[in-house]
Amino acid sequence: MRIVLFIAIISILTTSCNKKTKMANVPKLTFKAMDRSTVQAGSEEDVNISFLFEDGDGNIGFGTNNLFFKDSRDTALIPYMIPNIPDKFNPESGLKGVILVQFPAAFLLLRTDTLHKESDTLTWDIYLKDQAGNMSNTITTTQLVLTK
Repeated sequence: MRIVLFIAIISILTTSCNKKTKMANVPKLTFKAMDRSTVQAGSEEDVNISFLFEDGDGNIGFGTNNLFFKDSRDTALIPYMIPNIPDKFNPESGLKGVILVQFPAAFLLLRTDTLHKESDTLTWDIYLKDQAGNMSNTITTTQLVLTK
């Protein structure tokens, strides 16, 4: 399964002229958008999901599965790896930015019971775990309708 994970990182630098409140070391997520509300199950399309993150010690990308999606239709977790973040983007005052996940609709299938043969609806609960083991809050996407 090919999943593209893109992170745009904006460094937060404190200056003597502009004192900023230090971010918490526990990561924080804020849902931003999902680029569609309907997709054909099993198609070649992607569903783009974006959300904001903040982390006071900037240790969210460490090269192991640390971002998790839970499909509302079952209990399985779909793990992703936030890539290592270069030290030049890892200031002591923390990191914040946007994470964009492109989820291939090829892996989104209708359930086989009689109620979901023509369409199905899901949301994802998303959270991340940083290198220190701190768990972020959990965010929930908007609904996605799968069609036949």
